Amino acid sequence: MHILDTESVELASYRLREVAVQWYETWELSRGTNAPPTVWEEFSGAFLHHYLPAGIRRARVDRFLALKQGNISVRQYSLQFDSLARYAPSIVAEMSDRVHRFVVGLGPHLINECFTAALLDSMDISRIQAYDQNLEDQI
Repeated sequence: MHILDTESVELASYRLREVAVQWYETWELSRGTNAPPTVWEEFSGAFLHHYLPAGIRRARVDRFLALKQGNISVRQYSLQFDSLARYAPSIVAEMSDRVHRFVVGLGPHLINECFTAALLDSMDISRIQAYDQNLEDQI
């Protein structure tokens, strides 16, 4: 949106609902009346610290690292993968790392063919997920 860090905090605060609004108002008051405008890094850090403490974030990273397809469908595995990947941005910072991590967790009936497909330069996470879904549908 090409906005300043302080404007992003203001926009985000309008999107808060219910108890999050109460938290934000209390947090803003706790900063004091002479505090400089809040920047995004400060706001997001405080929000995450309050609603998603470090211990929970670490546990979700661990769940991400241990995620395997097992007995679930590719679709369910993809949903879990995408949901947990956001807690491990440094692990899947590059698209090739993200694709590799996804393929490593697939079931043995899909993994070999998907490793080959993952080597394509144009392969991204949505394409490998669709490719795996098609493979699974054919089996």
